[in-house]
Parts: sequence; structure tokens; C-alpha cells
Amino acid sequence: MILNLEVSLGNGYIHGIASNTQKSYKINIQEGSEIHMVLPEDLQVSSKEGSIFFTTETGYDISLQLSFKKMETDMILIYTDIDTLRKLAKNLPIQMEIK
Repeated sequence: MILNLEVSLGNGYIHGIASNTQKSYKINIQEGSEIHMVLPEDLQVSSKEGSIFFTTETGYDISLQLSFKKMETDMILIYTDIDTLRKLAKNLPIQMEIK
């Protein structure tokens, strides 16, 4: 699944909109003690673990291994380690692929 991103840098986090051809979702990327992604119920992910591949404004690719959690939410929440968050903050992502 590929989502296009329009994000901005907040105070210690990245936030914005993630969209595909069918729907748009608010997205928040921040540091967390456990690396995982919370997805709305209508986004289909077949496994409990996987990867995200971010493509940044400068063409730089950043990957992240994580677990997926489905919850009743209308937004995408990504909790990552501080090093990945710093990389994303320096080169804001414009697209992400969830595998």
C-alpha cells in the first residue's frame, strides 16, 4: 500500500495528511518506547509485523521495521526510535509504502 504524504515538522514530531486514491488520513510520527504503527480499521494490512519505506523530498529512502496495531481511530500513528525520527525530520517524507 502506497500513501502520499503532505507533512510538516512540529515540536518533536511530524504531522500532516496521508492519502491514497480513495481516502485521506491525518498522520502523526513521533518517538515511542515501542516501534509500531496504529492504523484505522479500513486500512488493510494482512500481518502483525512489517515494514514502512519512506521516500523523502530529496529522494532519500528511510526504512522502518515495526508492528501493526488496528484501533478505532481515524488517523495513522507511527511510533519510532529517535534516530529514525531525526532522519525524517531532516528530510521530510513525501511518500510511504507499507509492506
